[in-house]
Amino acid sequence: MIRHYFKVAGALLIWSTWGILVRKLQLEAFDIVLFTTLFSLPPLIIVNLSRPGFFRSDYAISRSTVLGLFLLTVSLLLNNYFYFASFNQTSIAIAVFTHYSAPFFVAILAPLLLREKFESWVVLPMLLAAIGLFAILVPDFSFSFSVRDARGAIFGVVSGLFYAFTLIFAKRLTALLPALVLVLWQGVLIVLLLLPFSGFASSFSSFSHSTWSLLVISGLTHCGLAPLIYLSGLSRIKAQHAAIIGYVEPLSAVLLGFVIAHEYPKWPVWAGGVLILAAGGLITGWRIRKVAYE
Repeated sequence: MIRHYFKVAGALLIWSTWGILVRKLQLEAFDIVLFTTLFSLPPLIIVNLSRPGFFRSDYAISRSTVLGLFLLTVSLLLNNYFYFASFNQTSIAIAVFTHYSAPFFVAILAPLLLREKFESWVVLPMLLAAIGLFAILVPDFSFSFSVRDARGAIFGVVSGLFYAFTLIFAKRLTALLPALVLVLWQGVLIVLLLLPFSGFASSFSSFSHSTWSLLVISGLTHCGLAPLIYLSGLSRIKAQHAAIIGYVEPLSAVLLGFVIAHEYPKWPVWAGGVLILAAGGLITGWRIRKVAYE
């Protein structure tokens, strides 16, 4: 059983290196989303082909799931786009902390989109998350905060919002489609949506060999291997436990930014990040206790 926890943690550690990779690639967020998704498809196709039922009901997407799959794809695409754009504008710490405002948005959107009853206990974590975002977005007079940092923080918040939509749409679809099928189809749709707007042919001459290598590696690992490892581990452990382990990603990302990218966030960023993570932790913890007593 313990190895499944390590699988989930390993996938999260892979995802925590996104900030470093975006720094190395120095590409527009659009290109990173397109090419990493494109290069993730081969392993996903191979794994899905090896599953029984590939040509049967598992892949027969009904009309009732098409709209949900499209909405999931668009929300995931925008989540990734604004997340990568945030890394291009500001520090890894600011991008990651603002992105992890997602539980705050889930608490607001779930009653509206999933018809869940609004519970008064979420007011405290929502307030903590709001204060944390304020601490990052509106620093005091002694803290130098550039226009690029402000833009990156806003992009991070927007990515958190679309990540919340991604979680909500995925929750609906996982009851209709196997997770591996879902990951494959959303990857295919992202590529189909982006290809018409890309200068695909010109990219071959404009990108260096090292850039292509990083795109292939990150596509295979971050968008292909990591989701497969994560889903493999998630299938054998409680989702609530996986939610707690999820906080490995932002903490690891900030640490990597500190060690590798030599980024040293100011104290308002740390304070705001701690409040945002604490808010997410409270929401997760209370949901776990609620499930345990139901």
